Amino acid sequence: MTASAARRRSDSWTLFTLGGAPVVVAPTSLLLGLLIAGSWYPVLHALLDGQSLLTVLGTVVTVVLGVGVSILIHELAHGLAGTLLGRKPVLYELYLWGGRTSFGPAEQWRPWKDVITSLAGPAANLILWALGRTLLDTRVGPAPVFVAVWTLTWVNLALAIFNALPALPLDGGHALSALIEQLTGRRRLGRRVAAVGGLVVVAGIAWRWILTPLLAGARPDSFSLILSVMVGWPIATTSWRVLGLGRGGRAAARLDLRTLARPVAVVTADTSLAVARGRMEAGAALVLVAESVRLQGVLDAAALAELERSGLPDDGAVTVGQVCTVLPASAVTTQMTGQGAADALARARTVSRWLVLVEGSRVTGAVPTGAR
Repeated sequence: MTASAARRRSDSWTLFTLGGAPVVVAPTSLLLGLLIAGSWYPVLHALLDGQSLLTVLGTVVTVVLGVGVSILIHELAHGLAGTLLGRKPVLYELYLWGGRTSFGPAEQWRPWKDVITSLAGPAANLILWALGRTLLDTRVGPAPVFVAVWTLTWVNLALAIFNALPALPLDGGHALSALIEQLTGRRRLGRRVAAVGGLVVVAGIAWRWILTPLLAGARPDSFSLILSVMVGWPIATTSWRVLGLGRGGRAAARLDLRTLARPVAVVTADTSLAVARGRMEAGAALVLVAESVRLQGVLDAAALAELERSGLPDDGAVTVGQVCTVLPASAVTTQMTGQGAADALARARTVSRWLVLVEGSRVTGAVPTGAR
């Protein structure tokens, strides 16, 4: 696929590509980074008493960047575990407070592999914590270096513990859900148990950082309040949806994407545009460009009409790889029913006109998302 054919996502920046999977970061991470830097500055300034302002600011920046690197290593650990178990990552998304690794289809994937893949991230943070402890025992470097290592060491321990909590959408929640599915064969039961764990975690966050200060007659710290909302909100909303609370959740529980799917045609990148046109005229709603089991791009009737208006040369001389649109990882799902399918459709609607359905290693259809 030519670079000019790829459509860049406007809501993220691509840092680099690893093993064919882009590593992207959300711009909002910069705002949160400034917030964290501002909240940590007084603490690090006190620890570095007597150091220059430039030294303190440099230490703060180093720590914030170190947190970002720790989260990157966490997500890469998910990707490495999935790759070793037979499922390649297709996208790494980074936020300063966390991240997400999206995987492509795999053959003979079992829930126990999800357990290992999910826990690989917290395990990586535990390894970083152990390395930090080793460095601290040697009293590494001057005071600014020691303070930065000390801070990042305990941040990694906090990341490991928090992400391992048995609550969706945290790693521990996915691991618990997959473990229950492996033992009982009931995927929905596993997700519901992990969702209950999510509500318990949210209650714990509210008690520790909001209710405890209020009961003591004090106001919650502003940073703790903001961080509690940012961390607790996605956990609460995920748990609420998975448990099917409210009318929307009950409707999602009855959703089956397979009943909405339209036929697709899968071709290689060197297929001529004329052949792709013929596939659509024969009934395919979407043409997928793939190499081996890796989905690379898409072409539908709307895109074809846009190409025709641009005045392409003979479509027999143009390949679909030259004109197709990049297929975002969030526009592919292996979840066909229930809340997981509803969530996949909602995510795809923000980036694609189509949600591609993959069962096992086979593309079974595509569902229109309603996006333009």
